[in-house]
Amino acid sequence: MFAVKHYPERIKGKELDDYLANGWYRMGQTIFTTHFLCFGETFYSAIWVRLDLQAHQFSKSLRKVIKRNNERFQFHFGKAVIDVSRENLYQRYRAIFPGMIAPSILDSLQDGDHFNVYNTYEFTVYDGAKLIAVSYFDLGEDSIASILGFYDPEYKAHSLGLYTMLMEVEYGKIQGFKYFYPGYVVPGYDRFEYKLRIGPVDYYDLRSGEWLPYAAFTKEELPIYRMRVKLEVLRQTALKMRLNLPLKFYPLFEANLFGYPSLPFFDYPLLVYGGETQEEDGHYILVFDPRIGQYQLLLCSNFDYSLFYFNDAYTSMFNAERNFVQLILMEQVLESNASPEQVLHALQTEQVKGKVK
Repeated sequence: MFAVKHYPERIKGKELDDYLANGWYRMGQTIFTTHFLCFGETFYSAIWVRLDLQAHQFSKSLRKVIKRNNERFQFHFGKAVIDVSRENLYQRYRAIFPGMIAPSILDSLQDGDHFNVYNTYEFTVYDGAKLIAVSYFDLGEDSIASILGFYDPEYKAHSLGLYTMLMEVEYGKIQGFKYFYPGYVVPGYDRFEYKLRIGPVDYYDLRSGEWLPYAAFTKEELPIYRMRVKLEVLRQTALKMRLNLPLKFYPLFEANLFGYPSLPFFDYPLLVYGGETQEEDGHYILVFDPRIGQYQLLLCSNFDYSLFYFNDAYTSMFNAERNFVQLILMEQVLESNASPEQVLHALQTEQVKGKVK
């Protein structure tokens, strides 16, 4: 699946390394992966990145940021602490944050619980006795994952958000860790671009499962782009076969991250709708899987308790002409093929079989 969440009781160092190396990341006490995002009504690819610490050298400009703040402020590394002073600072930062953010540090890191599944450390910055910045990061055996950072808005001019992340990198280098994971970047959506400033990062390639230089990454490699191009080819092929099949966006693709039942929710952000089945609440859905480079014809069914995941106010935001907003489950792969003609012939065969029944 493209979007998956696990609920570990404890994450040991090597286990966290393995998760991170496969494009996973912490969410509260859980750990998850996703490869697509939706902001407003625009869909993007989430590209996981990491920094090779053993080959890393800070640029001249970043060394200046570190030197300037190290000389101006006092700092400390240690085991993570959540207390009143940190929560108060977080609330000041939360008030000016341009987006959604957890209501507290405790909620963000530990889902409101007082037990931490992860081995979490912190980097704190002080101006005299005044706490002005905090960042939290998890330690694996060979890896560091940057989780949460915030600062006093009055000190915005000092680039404390960047500085705390750079100091996490520095800590990892000094302690002999191999990789630093800042999460994902979103090509075409600038909010996450600051993560690329830390150095020459690699990205997780969805097709090969390998980490490749981000500097060589192109638009054509974006999974969402490849899906769009391939599904348009499918649609044009269908028109030649006198099949008018609409291309739809699917804004409910992250249902696997929101609920507790282990159900096979459909998690593609783009689909070509093949029509209803003869069975009640069934759908033929055509997709392109960028991991294997093949089209697939899927048999899907409605999920009857969709309000448990998405309320009407959310789904009504999306134009029905452009989006498919019925929460569905993947029941069966009916055909998988690199040829658009083959999956379309399979769709026609299934439709005929349904009518015979």
